[in-house]
Amino acid sequence: MLKKIGIGIGVIILIAAGAFWYLFSNLDSLIKAGIEKYGSAATQASVTVSGVKLSLSSGEGSITGLNVGNPKGFTTPNALALGAITVQLDTGSITGNGPIVVKEIVISQPQVTYEVGGGGSNLQTIQKNTKDFAGAGGSTSNSSGSTRKEIIENLYVRDGQIGVSASALGGKTITVPLPTIHLTNIGKGNGGATPAEIADQVLGAISSEAAKVGANALAQQVEGAVGGALSGAAQGTQGVGGQLKGLFGQ
Repeated sequence: MLKKIGIGIGVIILIAAGAFWYLFSNLDSLIKAGIEKYGSAATQASVTVSGVKLSLSSGEGSITGLNVGNPKGFTTPNALALGAITVQLDTGSITGNGPIVVKEIVISQPQVTYEVGGGGSNLQTIQKNTKDFAGAGGSTSNSSGSTRKEIIENLYVRDGQIGVSASALGGKTITVPLPTIHLTNIGKGNGGATPAEIADQVLGAISSEAAKVGANALAQQVEGAVGGALSGAAQGTQGVGGQLKGLFGQ
């Protein structure tokens, strides 16, 4: 009898060890699938990832080729192509039930497309979608269980570019630099933030900077195109400039 019990315990240990090994060896692909699944659900746009690497021992990770498409109603292929993302986790926070502490995230050389339409911009639409998703609990219809929250101590967006697209440009796109963005202590005051809440804050910061830079660039482009026109046309340009700022939320 004791021998049978011992064999049974041994089988359970082997199954548990096998499950742990499967999870550990497939962690990168599981994270990649999670980003694509829940990212697409939150943004209501196609989210794809080329690759994920994460070391639980060092807490270092990277995400490459993270692209966010545009919601329905917009014509440009992508809203965000985030290039290289590096992550540094606090390894002591990985286990347990508390929030996962992310010491630093750096998004390098992102390509942001700010497309302005009659009902607003693509980034504003995506941000609204993520806010709605977060408000609904941040879950898909077939998911179960709770998602651990996160605290991000420092998040940087560096060396990015914004492609501004609007009907006033006649199908052309203006490319301008994206100012450096630095967000601190995301989720710290609330016991952590869900991935959807984090996405909402990051998109809000990017959208705000894109609106400022994009409005100025677009106004300069239109004004330059009619720089030598008659005064009546120039007055019309001022009106266009005001309309552009209205579209960008300025």
